[in-house]
Amino acid sequence: MTGYSTRAGGFLPLALAAYRPPECWRGTQAMLVPAGPEWVTLDYAAVMASRRHIQHLFGPADSWPAETMRLEEDRADLIWHEQEFLAQRSFAYHLLTHDYSDCLGCLYLYPTASQDHDAEAYLWTHATLPADEASRIEDEVVAWVARDWPFRAVAWPGRFIAFDAWAEAGIPNYYASTRMVAFPSASGA
Repeated sequence: MTGYSTRAGGFLPLALAAYRPPECWRGTQAMLVPAGPEWVTLDYAAVMASRRHIQHLFGPADSWPAETMRLEEDRADLIWHEQEFLAQRSFAYHLLTHDYSDCLGCLYLYPTASQDHDAEAYLWTHATLPADEASRIEDEVVAWVARDWPFRAVAWPGRFIAFDAWAEAGIPNYYASTRMVAFPSASGA
């Protein structure tokens, strides 16, 4: 038994109240900006270079990013993320170098169907980053989410919660349940 349970009502909208999601966050080694199609060239290069490293980010059955993913599929995905951000349903950020020249990864903050959490978070860093540098960046981003966002309990499936425990509880992933169902070509399916 995992101790986690699925919310009967499905995905709970993110509880933001008066909180205004930041348009930019600057860490010591990288920064976050809202994901959008204007970053597609940098994002696509990072995603495809890190494909094997980040595949299964959203769970063991997740096939994103497909080996055959095209730039236009990535652009469509980034448009979806941008629309989600503007509607304040979910929040995806590009992790960029301070000079905006490279995409170092992404952060995703999603509604959750977990009864025990009020948000889900996923984070990946570029496969070519040295492990110690990636770890420092990831630690700083995780701390920022914990410190500055208004969530009481953020689930980090695959990072701090084993995917087996998450799957045993039957908790679906927001991205796979919304974006990938509406646009299956983005998953490579």
